[in-house]
Amino acid sequence: MGSQCAELFGEPLLELQNISFYYDTLRVLKDINLTIHRSEVHAIVGEHGAGKTSLCLMLSGFLKPHSGKFLIGNRTLVSMAQGKARNLGIEMVTQQNPVVDNFTVAENLFLDNRGIASHPFISRKHHLEVARAYLRERDFPLDPNILLRDMKLSDRVLVDILKHLFNKPRLLILDEALQKLTAPMLNKVTQQLKDLKQTGMSIIFVTHRIDDIYNFADKVSIIKNGEILITDSVKNIDKINLIKLAYTQISGNDSLENANQEFYSLLKYNEAVLIKLPVNLIVVDHHGKIKLINEYAKQYFNIEESSYLNMPFQELFLVDKDNREACGLIEGALGKQQGQTFYNLPLHRTESESITNIKTHPIYDESFLIGYYIIIEDVTEREKLREQVVLSEKLASIGLLSAGVAHEINNPLEIICNYIRYLKFHSKNKIVARTVNSLEEEINSISQIVSNLITFADSSKHQVEPVELNELIESIINLVKYNAKYKNIQISFNKQSNPIFLRVNRTEIKQVILNLMKNSFEAMPSGGRLNIQTGEKDGADSSLVEIIFQDTGTGIKRHNLNDVFLPFYSTKKEMHGNLGLGLSVSYGIIKKYDGSIAVRNLDGCGCEFTLRFPRKKDER
Repeated sequence: MGSQCAELFGEPLLELQNISFYYDTLRVLKDINLTIHRSEVHAIVGEHGAGKTSLCLMLSGFLKPHSGKFLIGNRTLVSMAQGKARNLGIEMVTQQNPVVDNFTVAENLFLDNRGIASHPFISRKHHLEVARAYLRERDFPLDPNILLRDMKLSDRVLVDILKHLFNKPRLLILDEALQKLTAPMLNKVTQQLKDLKQTGMSIIFVTHRIDDIYNFADKVSIIKNGEILITDSVKNIDKINLIKLAYTQISGNDSLENANQEFYSLLKYNEAVLIKLPVNLIVVDHHGKIKLINEYAKQYFNIEESSYLNMPFQELFLVDKDNREACGLIEGALGKQQGQTFYNLPLHRTESESITNIKTHPIYDESFLIGYYIIIEDVTEREKLREQVVLSEKLASIGLLSAGVAHEINNPLEIICNYIRYLKFHSKNKIVARTVNSLEEEINSISQIVSNLITFADSSKHQVEPVELNELIESIINLVKYNAKYKNIQISFNKQSNPIFLRVNRTEIKQVILNLMKNSFEAMPSGGRLNIQTGEKDGADSSLVEIIFQDTGTGIKRHNLNDVFLPFYSTKKEMHGNLGLGLSVSYGIIKKYDGSIAVRNLDGCGCEFTLRFPRKKDER
C-alpha cells in the first residue's frame, strides 16, 4: 500500500528514519518512520498527548531527537536546529501563534522575517508598503496598521500563517492552526494552500477535525502513544475506521432490565479494557458515585485498591481546597447530556500540582443515561515544553530587533561620547564641568544598556575551555561574601564531591552565576538564605549537569514565572538601575550550550532556579 501511495506524489522532500524522543524519562516518540513528498498535503491525527506536536517541533528544529535521522535530498542529519530548518525552507505555525500583541499587522508579518530585508532595522513606512502589497496579493482585507491586540483570534492566526508563507517555504507545518479560522477564512486559506501545493510546496497539518482531513489532505498518518499506527492515502481509509483507529471510545451494552443493572453489566463487560487503558480514567454513575478507577488513575491519585468504591467523586478531588474549581466544573458537566472538555486546569494532589485537561462524557445505553466517564490528562510536561517553545520564539524575535536597535544607537552614541570627552578636558567652567560629568554618567548607563542588548542578541559561542564548576562557584562566593554579610544573607554551597567539568566560556558562565546570585540578593532586601547545589544525572551516552539556586525571598507571582526571562522585564521596578536584562542575558548564554533554565516558587517563600547542561561522557 505504501508503494502505491508513493507513485501518486512527487519525489520525497523529507524522510524521518527511526526518530525517537524522550522528555526526561517520558517516551514521547518511538521509532518514527515517515516520508513527506513534494506537493503533498499530509495530515497528522491522534489523541491529545499522542506526540503530534512533538513531531512537528522536531521537524522545525525546536526539539532534538534522541535517536534516528532526517534525510533531505542527498543530505543526512541527526538533528534539525531552528536555523537549519528555516534555511532548508521549513516553516511552522505553532498552536500558540506567538504574535506580538503590541505590534501592528505589518510589524508582526516581518518581525524575524528574512524575506523582506537583510538589515533588521528598516523604516515603518517600508513595513506598511510591503505589507499592503502582500495582503493585496493574498486577497485578505486586513489593515496592516492595526495592533494585533485589537484583532479576533481567527485574524491573529491568519497573520501568523501569512507571516510563515511570506518566505515561500518548501514545507509548511500547521499545528492545529486551521481549526481556529472562521469557515469563510478557512475556505480561502485552504484554496491558497492548494494553489501553493501545485508550485511544489508540501504541507503537514495537525488537526482533530476529521472533515478537514478529507477536504484538504492527500495522505494521513495516525499517531498513537508516540508511534505511527498507519500512514496511507486518505481515499483508502473511510471516516469511521479513521476515528476508530485514532481515538479510544467506550461503547454501550445490549438491552438490559434497568439503568442500575445496565451500569454494572457495562462495567463487567468492559472492565478488562477500561482498567488497562493508558489514561487516568474514572467511571461514575449518574449520581456521581465512583464505580471504577483504572490502574493509571489509582497511581495518579495514590489510592488503595478498593477504598474508592461508591465514594462521591468530590472526595477524591477535594483533598486540597485549591481543587474547588476543577470539582465545580466536573459537577456541572455531570448534569449535561453531551461531553465537556476543560483545558489547563490546575489539579493539586497530595504532594504535587499538575496542569490537566479534564474530559467528561455521558455513557448511554440506547436512551438511558447510566453514568459518566471522566478522563484526566496530565499535560504538565507538555505545558512546560510549550512555554519553552513560546519563550524561544519570543526571545528569537526580540533578539533580532535588539541587535538592530543596538547597532543604530551605537553610532550616534560614540559621537556623543567623543564630544563629551572633549568638553570634559577643555572646559574650565565649573558649572559646565559638573554638567558634563552628569551627562557622562547617563551616557555610560545608556552604553551599558546597549552592551547588554548586544550580549542578549549574540548567539555565537565564544572560545570554550574545560571549566571546573565547583571551583568557579566557590570563587564567586568568595567574591560576594562581604556584600552578602552586609545584606545579612547566608550563602551555603552543597557541591558534588567529584569535580564537574563543562566545556564552556568561563566568563559567560561566571556572568550567569553572578546574575542569578544578584537576582536572589535583590529578592531578599531584609536578609535571608541562598542555597546553591551542584549535581549530575547519568544517562546512557551523556549526563545532565545541574546547578540549583534556592532563596528565601519574595518569590515570583505565578503568572509572571515565564516573563522573567524577557528583556526589560523586572519585578523590582522600584529599584534604581534594575533594567531587567540579567535573566534574559543568562537565558541566551545557557541556550548557546544546549542547556535549559527553569524557575518555580518554593512552598512557603522563595523561589528556585534550576540550570541544566548536557555533557557527553567523553568530556569528563
